[in-house]
Amino acid sequence: MRLNLLFALGCALPLAACSTPAKTAATPPDSPTSTAPPAVAGSGGQCDPEKLTGLTGQTATEAVIQKAVKDSGARNARVLKPGMAMTMDFREDRLSIEVDAQNRIVRANCG
Repeated sequence: MRLNLLFALGCALPLAACSTPAKTAATPPDSPTSTAPPAVAGSGGQCDPEKLTGLTGQTATEAVIQKAVKDSGARNARVLKPGMAMTMDFREDRLSIEVDAQNRIVRANCG
């Protein structure tokens, strides 16, 4: 009997780790269960890589990034610092800006 209980727990725990949290009565029905990271607002369309010329060498300030998002037509941006982990998924509405240790832009591309 005890072995069956341990087996059942061993099977159920990994499944519980993959589940999403349930909404409670205190959670409004249309609110998300987790918050997404803030995005820099752009025009909301597809990123145009031809609009990214001239970014290399500039310091990646908030104003420079917001202007790049707006000019490229991207919906949001991510700044990638040296050694930082990043996802390899391609998103046509995202601007990716790689910077060096001094926060200077070394590469900017869509995706």
